[in-house]
Amino acid sequence: MKKTPKKVADVSFDEKTLSVALIEPQTTADDWDARDLKTRSAYFALNAAPTFSVNEKGNARFTLLTSERDFHAIKMLGITEVPVRIYHFSEKRAAAFSAVERLKNENLSVMEEAYLIKKLMQNQNFTQNDVADMLGKSRPCIANTMRLLTLEAEVIGLIESGKLSAGHARTLVKVPKEKQFAFAQEAIKRKFSVREMERTVKAFLTPPEVLRREKEQKDAERSEALKTFVEQMRAVFATKVSLIGNDKKGRIYIDYYSPEDLIRIQKVLGLVKEEVQISIFDDEEE
Repeated sequence: MKKTPKKVADVSFDEKTLSVALIEPQTTADDWDARDLKTRSAYFALNAAPTFSVNEKGNARFTLLTSERDFHAIKMLGITEVPVRIYHFSEKRAAAFSAVERLKNENLSVMEEAYLIKKLMQNQNFTQNDVADMLGKSRPCIANTMRLLTLEAEVIGLIESGKLSAGHARTLVKVPKEKQFAFAQEAIKRKFSVREMERTVKAFLTPPEVLRREKEQKDAERSEALKTFVEQMRAVFATKVSLIGNDKKGRIYIDYYSPEDLIRIQKVLGLVKEEVQISIFDDEEE
């Protein structure tokens, strides 16, 4: 039986305007980059304040569910009232709703996403499929994000600092933890692409004899492909065709044994039309 995806909550809400003094954020302005807050404040000074999602807490107090940074940016402008959507969740449901909304709408770093998904799964007993359905993403996408949490702490630090991309970091998941940081440093130093990183990791993890067999197999496949190519050229030109080299570099020789052979080859290549004679063969003595 197909499992029905879990829902965070039945989404029903009331819309009204609230005093910012009644809304309790989960962070303070000091938790955010001051320059970033000023940039957002400047934006809201020219545009209307956004609608914030809050949860009714009781005693005419409300918990902010999303857009913490924007809320502090609004407060910096001295705005005293904001439009809100008031939800009536339990504390557990509110936490789930807040996490999902942040993952869907906020520009989080890849590690922030990973930590938030992990928290969501642990606290709400959600599976990767549940989270994928909520966010409109594939399960492999969620799994790839979660794999980053299995890396060595120092490697995670490189991701968080922006020195190592998530794509580079994912290639290290199968590398023993004691080797991961060294690989990461080498990738940064040598400016590896993700593909180069993948090849380096594969070479490290794969026994030499397996790599040798794979190379021999690829060489054989390339040789067979070149052989087929030469045979096709012989059929097309109806003459002897020779090749010296490999799939990366070499020469192709096309033999001709008469002026008629050369004219036929040129016609195949589209260099002359059927009814046109080539002048170099018209220099017969009168």
